[in-house]
Amino acid sequence: MALKFHPVTLPISIVLASLYFFYVTQRKGPNSAKGRDSKDIDVVVHQKAPSCVLRAKTGDILHVHYSGYSKSSGKLFESSREASEPYVFKLGTCNEQGKPECLKGFEKGVAGMCVGEKRKVTLPPKLAFGEVGKEPHVAPNDPVLFHVELIDLDASK
Repeated sequence: MALKFHPVTLPISIVLASLYFFYVTQRKGPNSAKGRDSKDIDVVVHQKAPSCVLRAKTGDILHVHYSGYSKSSGKLFESSREASEPYVFKLGTCNEQGKPECLKGFEKGVAGMCVGEKRKVTLPPKLAFGEVGKEPHVAPNDPVLFHVELIDLDASK
């Protein structure tokens, strides 16, 4: 005996299954592109740390080497590599306007790093220098790219 369905049942089932599939694939989870707010930053780990005992978090003192580039022109606008010592700052605080730790995107990009790790962090204008830019190399509304290496970490208590 064959099953008989109402003629509308099958199309409704297909629509509901499609909606469910769309919902599941668009959910915001911690590992999904939507969950990390893909419009914000792009983080690529170039070199993982040999061992990761501590991860950078708000309140920690970070010792980093970084190079900042304008994404559109490719020109270097700032670097700590010219100095003999790494750049030191407290994650989550802004001490000197215009420095990387004052950029919301930079803070997000280095959070969770391990000592010895190297990352490429790309920031959209709204999380970088915005409509102001940073003369002479970063134009207004220009995305920026940072190459960051975490040299040392002093954990907060």
